[in-house]
Order: sequence, then structure tokens, then C-alpha cells
Amino acid sequence: MLSVTIDIADLPGRLQEVLGLARSGTEVVVQDATGPVARLTPITAAPPPRAKREWKLGLHPGAMVMRADFDDYVTEEEFLRGDI
Repeated sequence: MLSVTIDIADLPGRLQEVLGLARSGTEVVVQDATGPVARLTPITAAPPPRAKREWKLGLHPGAMVMRADFDDYVTEEEFLRGDI
């Protein structure tokens, strides 16, 4: 793969050129005074769509247990106090 290095200070003025290089398959390395900072590489293809997950019930029996008083009446005062 062909590679081109560009200084970060030149990037704003040459952005369209750099994106054109990346689209054409050229790797663009962006550097500053300390050295390479980023690498722009072409995107070859979109990733395939993820398959839908199928949920299966009953894989963890006993993981959730319903309290015996789950359907008991709760007054508004108990609810607001947090007594439930």
C-alpha cells in the first residue's frame, strides 16, 4: 500500500486532497513535531450487518426469584417512604 506523510499544520489547507488520497487507497500518516500522530486508511467496505440475537428463556434457572409479597397492596405513604 502506498503511504504519504503530511504535517499536521498543512492538514487544514489540504484536507480535500488528503481525503482524496485516502479514498484512492493511499495510506496518509499525519505527523507533528514529535512524530506520527494519526493514520488515515481507506475504508474498503462496510461491515456486514449484525445478525439479530435470539433470546432463549430458561438459561439461568433460579437467577431471579419473585418475592412472595410481590402483588400485595402498597399504600402511597409506604411507597413514598420506601417501605416496599
